[in-house]
Amino acid sequence: MKFHMNTFTKVMGLILLLLLPILVLYWFSNQTSLHVVTSEVEKSMYKDLTYFAAQTDNSASQLSKSGLMISEDMNVRTLEFIEIASLYELTNEKLRIDEKMRLMIASSAWDTTLSIYAPGTSTYISSNASIPYNSDQIRRNFSRTWHYTEDVPDYFRGRPRFIRYITDPIDSSLDKAALLVEMSFPVTDLSKALDRFKSGGKGDPFFLTPEGRRIAAQDADLALQQELIGQLDPEHLIQKPFTRFTLSGSEYVASCVWMPELGLYLVDYMPIQDVVRPITSNSYLFYGSIFFLLIGSTIAAYILYKNVQVPIRELIRGVRRLRRGEYPTLKVFHPGNEFHFLMISFNDMAKQIEQLIQNVYLEEIRSRDANLKQLQSQINPHFLYNCFTLIRSLARMGEKETVMQLTMHLSKYYRYTTRSERTTARLEEELDLVCSYLAIQAIKVQDLKYEIQIADGFEQLELPRLILQPLVENAVLHGIEPAGSGTVRIQAGIEDGLHFIKVTDDGVGLTEDEWKSLDYQITMPPAEDKGCALWNTRQRMLLQFGPEAGLKIQRLNEGGVEASLYWPMDTTSELDEVS
Repeated sequence: MKFHMNTFTKVMGLILLLLLPILVLYWFSNQTSLHVVTSEVEKSMYKDLTYFAAQTDNSASQLSKSGLMISEDMNVRTLEFIEIASLYELTNEKLRIDEKMRLMIASSAWDTTLSIYAPGTSTYISSNASIPYNSDQIRRNFSRTWHYTEDVPDYFRGRPRFIRYITDPIDSSLDKAALLVEMSFPVTDLSKALDRFKSGGKGDPFFLTPEGRRIAAQDADLALQQELIGQLDPEHLIQKPFTRFTLSGSEYVASCVWMPELGLYLVDYMPIQDVVRPITSNSYLFYGSIFFLLIGSTIAAYILYKNVQVPIRELIRGVRRLRRGEYPTLKVFHPGNEFHFLMISFNDMAKQIEQLIQNVYLEEIRSRDANLKQLQSQINPHFLYNCFTLIRSLARMGEKETVMQLTMHLSKYYRYTTRSERTTARLEEELDLVCSYLAIQAIKVQDLKYEIQIADGFEQLELPRLILQPLVENAVLHGIEPAGSGTVRIQAGIEDGLHFIKVTDDGVGLTEDEWKSLDYQITMPPAEDKGCALWNTRQRMLLQFGPEAGLKIQRLNEGGVEASLYWPMDTTSELDEVS
């Protein structure tokens, strides 16, 4: 079934077709912008993180160099032999070394503690006089690289520190070291550095030791960091600039940098949504505008539908009903609208058409009655002329008794045909007429026989008057009479849903060309020089029963011709009403 779109559907489809490319282009542009911005932010975050890691590692490296320099200082080296000096010299030397350590510590950004121990002279000097010498603690924390420890003197109240030892020579063990320099700084210095780095940014950086200890900023989201630590693999993460993680249902980008000096991983992560929030907000604004535009367009299309499509639809329905023979009165929409005038005009036109059709219908009925009477007037004289010719011939031969029978049948025939109050007759009346006709023809053709077979109930069927007589006449004159003898059969019944009456003769029949010519002639109006009986018969059937009725001529294989009248079964009641 072909699908027809109304105006409202077409307008909405056009609006969607216009909006769809805009939405697709904006979506593509938005995705490109998100990708570019996210990529640039990720690169910037990795660059800043690398710079901060290098800066922190460089501070630790500078502190290590400072420790190495002080371990090579001549004044510090004298501590290996200080036991032979006087008390005064020992005190002055310690003061000079303490002053150098303080100057070195002052140049560092971290809260560094520097201690020197000469095992050979049992001399111990520290930048923090409150820290006692503890050989066991030194042995537990001894390392020539920076490392994280929570084993600290009581003075630091258990606060973790980073610590490193410098010995001379470097490859000697702790027991063989002539001079030992200890450097340490609190983990809080790294936390403060993270606070400074974090300020103004969107990330939450933290340090991570290979053992999994975390050093975070003071306001860090510890729970989220712990969730990230549970997912990341630092060794794998440092191989690429950034990696995506899903934390607490949101997407984050994380970067990791290895700090070889301190032996730490510097990790930073950032929620992608925070980075692209301005773009997302703009996209929401755009989609909201499109949504309200679509609503406005829908309202406009609905107004158009109500003011244009609905009246047009009513007009179309009215036209279709008008084509079916109905004459509707349409509802008038929106006074003042252009369709108001069209619908009023349509209603007026429907009334006028109904009136005109009624007039035409009445005129057609009158014309049909006139045609029936005119056709009857053509048939009746035709038979009368033949009868007069026969009476003349019989009178010339002196057949008085035969002439009397002929005139009796002829008067009976014309009493029937001159009754003009009805245009139809029952089949039994038509058969009586045909019997009178055949009796007349039997006088002329002495070997003429006829048979009548009528189904039960068919006697009361209504037919046009004088509808059988031309068929019987043709069967006698053109079939039986040239042969000199024969039989005319009349049958009536039902076949293929149609009533039929067949007039069959076993006379001389028709050739193929004669049959085709006759079949063509009964469908065409007759010329002035040719007979018109069969054409009249067919026309009367069409006028009486409609286009499904008619007359059919057939050749019989065994000889003779069969003329059949047929009409629809459901027209019987109509015939009764017309009659």
